Amino acid sequence: MSTRMSVSNHYDADVESVYALSSDPAFIERKYAAQGATDITIDSTPTDGGVRNVIKRKVTVDLPGFAQKVMQPTNTVVQTDEWQAADGNGRRVCRYTVEVQGVPSRISGTVTLAPDGAGTREDIEADVKVSIPLLGGKLEKFAADSGRKVLAEEAQFTSSALASGSG
Repeated sequence: MSTRMSVSNHYDADVESVYALSSDPAFIERKYAAQGATDITIDSTPTDGGVRNVIKRKVTVDLPGFAQKVMQPTNTVVQTDEWQAADGNGRRVCRYTVEVQGVPSRISGTVTLAPDGAGTREDIEADVKVSIPLLGGKLEKFAADSGRKVLAEEAQFTSSALASGSG
């Protein structure tokens, strides 16, 4: 079993502007630092028309009581984003995975940036899997719920950066 999560956002900028910002290591570092992450490192490698970013950061989470017995509140998260070249319709797709070191969990999914009027629609799909007996389902639901909150904060941060031109 796993838990599915879907989130959509709209940005008042074209796909290439949103992609350039979303895949820029300096912006990624600022975004995660604004959320309280520490020890952020980003290994960025250009690919054929896209980029592969491996982002490592320490994250502290306010764990619910049931999770405190099996998890530490501060963990190292390794996220791999693989952005592909734009397709014929101007869409860009990122395949990503997020793993929490020392916790048998994995989040994988896609981010799709597509033209939407004068702006961009961002569709985020995630599959959350936590392999801890008896608590896995509750932890997946917690991860998905907190993930939605984090993604909303990220979208606001991205919108502000696009609006101010401070990419």
